[in-house]
Parts: sequence; structure tokens; C-alpha cells
Amino acid sequence: MNTTDNNTLYEPGEAPVPAALLWFALVHCYCVIVIGTLGNALALWCVGTCGKTRRPVKVLLFSVFLPALMLCLVTRPGVGETLIGLLTRNPHRISRMVVDINSAVYASLATAELVSIAVVAVVRAVSVLSPQVRILEIRGASLLVTVICLYSGVSGAGLVALMVMSDAHMVLVTILFFVNTTLPAVITAVAYILMIVAIHRNKRRLAASQQQAKSVSSMDQATRAMLAVFLSNLVFGVPHTIFHLMGKQPLYMSVIFHVLFSTHFMVDPLVFVWFNNNYRTRVHSYMQKVTHSLSSPTASSTVQYSSASQNDNNHPHSSTNRQADTNV
Repeated sequence: MNTTDNNTLYEPGEAPVPAALLWFALVHCYCVIVIGTLGNALALWCVGTCGKTRRPVKVLLFSVFLPALMLCLVTRPGVGETLIGLLTRNPHRISRMVVDINSAVYASLATAELVSIAVVAVVRAVSVLSPQVRILEIRGASLLVTVICLYSGVSGAGLVALMVMSDAHMVLVTILFFVNTTLPAVITAVAYILMIVAIHRNKRRLAASQQQAKSVSSMDQATRAMLAVFLSNLVFGVPHTIFHLMGKQPLYMSVIFHVLFSTHFMVDPLVFVWFNNNYRTRVHSYMQKVTHSLSSPTASSTVQYSSASQNDNNHPHSSTNRQADTNV
């Protein structure tokens, strides 16, 4: 649920949101806080510690998962408070100013995530379609991320400001929402379609050089991971986009569609790691090391306990022998 859905405002004659739906949304909200935070942190760790990923690509991938991580940590608690206010029918649990600020931060971070996914897709498509084009350097990647942050901050704050002012600006809200959500999705889809077509075409042409085949395979793997993230966004984001393009709707529908949309903050990083073989292997190896290190102290303490028990069992025999010698 987006925090722009103020718990003090039901439409005249509108029935309250069912308590069961609010409880489900509240539990889901805290799941997003925990799982989304851990998942996006894991994705950032995989990208940051990967030696095969170039630094400019790391910067672009950070711009995808860092906003999602901040969104889970910063804005979801405010959503939880809004839901609790609806459950307890306490309109003063969270102030309108806090709701508006939280909404602006939410809109900015969500826009940054979607635009970053589109930028990553376009950059990868250009590298596949035009290999002769100069590779993106760290300065260019940093400039792209800076532009994304500035645009997302301004558009997110402007979107919330228009929604707070009056319903008369709903046409502008719809246009801005379309530009921030639907347009990046269309650009991303076109980029990946062109990329996949080019990859399959190159695979048919290339068979001579093993190095070329290896680079194509590696490129396919990276493309598959980000493509999985994009498909996750489509599954959970398209209904949310349609909902906002439909105009003003009852509050219970807002709760349902925002629960569905916020699920992608948990799913995106997990599918990103899972569909990248290198990341998945590293995470599995690291988990095995952690499990082994946790089990090792237990095993050593068990051995020490067994040794101590054996020593204790030997002591009575020695004292009995000494007593027998004394009696003799």
C-alpha cells in the first residue's frame, strides 16, 4: 500500500477496508521490510564483491538495488503505521506531513529503480548491437546515475505535490505516472527484445573462436539475470500501473494493488541472484562456509566434553588402585 492513501480519508459513503485485508497487508509490509532488505543487500554484496563485473556496470546495478533497499528500510515502516491506523481507526497515529514526506521518498525511490532498470537494459543492448561503440566508463556511468537521481527526486516530489494539491491535477498526475512507470517498462522491453535477437543471431554466426563463444555465453548469463528482474517487475508492476491509470478508486483496491506491487521489492533481488550462475554459486559456497564455521565449535566442544568424560572415568580406577595398595 502506498502511503498516499491517507488513513483519515475515506470517500463519502465508502465502506471501511476489511480487517482481514488490512492484517494481511500489515504482515506483508513487514515481510517486505525484512526479506526485501536482506535480498537487496545480498544482491548489492554479490555485485560489489564480484571480480568479473566491471566498475561502470557495478555503478549501474547499484542504482537498481540500492533504491529498493532504501525503500524497504525507510518507507515501509510508514506504510505499516498507516495500516495500523486503519486497523485501529486512529486517524492521528501518523500525521499528514509525515505521510506526504514518506510518499515523496517512496515515489522518488520507486522511479529511480524503474528508470535504472531501463538504463541498464539500454546500455547492455547498445554493447550487444554495436560492439564497436566505446565501452561505458566509470565517469559516464556516474553521470547517468546522477541524472537518474535528480530526475527521480524532482518527479517523485512533483507527483506527490500534485496529488496533495487538488483532484484537478489528476490528468497531470496520470501523465507523470505514465512517464515514470510505463515508459521505462516499454523501453526496457524493446531493449531486451533487440538484445535477445542479436544474441541468437551472433550465436549462429560465431562458431570458430572459443573465446568469442565464451564471451557470448557470459553475456547471455548477465542478460538472463536482469531479464528476470524485468519480468518480475512486469508481473507485479503492470496491475499497479493499470490501477493508477484508472483514476480514483476505493481504498480497499489501493491496498490490494499496492500489496501486489510491493512484492517485487522482495522478488527482484532473489531472482537476480538466482539466475546469475556466478552469484548463485558464490552465495551457496558462502553459506556452506558459514554453516561449517558454526558447526565446527560445536564439534570441538563435543570432542572436549568426550575427552573430559573419559578422564573422569579413569580417575576412580586410579584411586581404587591406590587404596588397594594401602590396604596391602
